[in-house]
Amino acid sequence: MKRTIIAAQGEVRIYKIDALPTGMQTRKPELTKSGAAIISHSEQGHHHCVAGADVMERTDNVPAGMQVFYAIVKNATKLEQDAAVPHKSIPLEADSIYEMRVAREFDPFAEQARRVAD
Repeated sequence: MKRTIIAAQGEVRIYKIDALPTGMQTRKPELTKSGAAIISHSEQGHHHCVAGADVMERTDNVPAGMQVFYAIVKNATKLEQDAAVPHKSIPLEADSIYEMRVAREFDPFAEQARRVAD
């Protein structure tokens, strides 16, 4: 599968791909009240969303703490943030397939800190 990064928005990396992976397991994404697929939640409570595309979340072979979404775009749309002052939207071309990866972060202090046990 050919994968080309086209943009990033916050913790979301967007790749244009030539085909969906075969045999993957998926589920429907969470939706906003208006029906847009939620790709990522920000710590401020805003969402990165895609409307007007067939979006699925991959549930197998995804690294711990990461999310992977696929969007089949028939008519041009965009990835947008629903904040009062949003990031610039990212256009998604018609007749295209996109992979969107939500980054993960490792916190070494959380791994080291623990309750004292006796």
